[in-house]
Amino acid sequence: MAVSASLDTTDAVIIGSGPNGLVAGIALARRGWDVTVLERSPQAGGAIQTAELTEPGFKHDTYSAFYGLLHRSPVFAALGLGAAVDWAHFDTPVGAAVEPSRAAVIHRDVERTAAGLGAADAGAWRELVAWWSRTGERFFAATLEPAGAARPMLRLARRTKVKGGFELLRTMLMPIERYARERFSTDEARALIAAGTTHTDLSIEAAATTAGAVILAMLAQTAGMPVPVGGAGELARALVRQLDEAGGVLRTGDRVSRVVVERGRAVAVETDGGAVVRARHAVIAGTGPGALFMDMVGEGELPAGFVDGLRRYRYGTGIFKMDVALRGPVPWLAEDVRRAGVVHLTGTLDGMARAAFESGRGLLPARPLLICGQQTVADPSRAPEGCHTLWIETQVPGIPRGDGDSDAELAGWSDDARDGFAERVLDRVEQFAPGTRALIAGVAVRTPRDLERENPNLVGGDLGGGSQALDQQLVFRPVPGWFRYRTPVKGLYLCSASVHPGAGVHGMGGWNCARRVLRDSIRPRGVMKTASSARRSPTRPR
Repeated sequence: MAVSASLDTTDAVIIGSGPNGLVAGIALARRGWDVTVLERSPQAGGAIQTAELTEPGFKHDTYSAFYGLLHRSPVFAALGLGAAVDWAHFDTPVGAAVEPSRAAVIHRDVERTAAGLGAADAGAWRELVAWWSRTGERFFAATLEPAGAARPMLRLARRTKVKGGFELLRTMLMPIERYARERFSTDEARALIAAGTTHTDLSIEAAATTAGAVILAMLAQTAGMPVPVGGAGELARALVRQLDEAGGVLRTGDRVSRVVVERGRAVAVETDGGAVVRARHAVIAGTGPGALFMDMVGEGELPAGFVDGLRRYRYGTGIFKMDVALRGPVPWLAEDVRRAGVVHLTGTLDGMARAAFESGRGLLPARPLLICGQQTVADPSRAPEGCHTLWIETQVPGIPRGDGDSDAELAGWSDDARDGFAERVLDRVEQFAPGTRALIAGVAVRTPRDLERENPNLVGGDLGGGSQALDQQLVFRPVPGWFRYRTPVKGLYLCSASVHPGAGVHGMGGWNCARRVLRDSIRPRGVMKTASSARRSPTRPR
């Protein structure tokens, strides 16, 4: 349908102000593009938010929380985020507990980490860190580039040679359970290396889970788990400032309801209020593929094969989220995790596999795998003096059908199901840290249904933008053959976590998408400006 009038005209319209949308907007604005970012919510940032959810004075990160991945992303240096945000660091970034008194931790000092794993596994950890320095960092860097990009893969191939390349490929395609059992001998060390899988919808038995788990462990070892002082929302505010400084425009409370397509090209967007913003060169969506193509564009503008691919796109398990205000620190029985940024209550590998199986089959896990964040250990400004916050998340079915701890049938997230599972989560914490309940000053509980209601991108409560199974990664994400940010509609691009590199706050979906848009445009080529050169000699539109 043609548009007869417009409220505004800009070079690029970006739908959504999550980290990828903001990064794309900053990158284009620094190249002299006129950029308008439209955000449905009153506050920018997408899944980077902080709020007083429980009691006054307690600042809780409502979605994402820890940013080791971002610190090793090219976006971090390119946008100067080290200086733009005040970061707090943990001497002990990560821990994993297999029993209340048995845990292993990653210290920022490699030798401390190795020593803590004991004689049986110290050597294996040192070897892993050496491999990371030699090869792993290059592998990680290659995974952040656009899928199928030849140059980073050639650099990696030159480094590994043929034999090393085959061994790297085999290792990265392994289930993390097999890798952990091959490399480490104790339950604690195995749980520590496998703990990263609890951040995904996958079981430790799934193919290709070694890559993500090892990357997260090595990022914790080398970059830590930094958090913005004052809360995750400070990172969102820094990105918004950079967009403004580069000349971009952000409009909050402006929900895009339609992408206007004329003769096969996206030319404008229309908001709920009837406002129309025309785009000279690109419409970029930081949304889920279903919301973009099925709701905003419409099937009639898309090839049948692409629509079939969209219908096969699936989301992973959801997140059950609890934010707890405490009158004191968590009294963990395992002393090593008391100062850790992230504490994984995993149990053994067998317990991890069982919990993931139950979630994947629509059951609330009998012994949920908990990821506990202790941001106030490094950043006491988030709570009143002497108090702490506890950030808890665990994988659950988006719509539970039953309970792994009983024969009860469920029909979604009733109040009873929510409250009962919240008690189970707190019981699990209490098992590992007796006395925690007595310290509670307030609790906020959100189910997958609640998360999706707050942010429609979190379909079924999935924070990862879609299942992280191998058949939905790389050239298969979001639709096989459409993995380089372009879409079948000319001038329309997708930059969310539903495209490669996928889940996590790293900004590379937005960064890579902006590079793609620039290559497709008629503008002169050049290099995106860094933070220090953002306002020098912009290349204006022709």
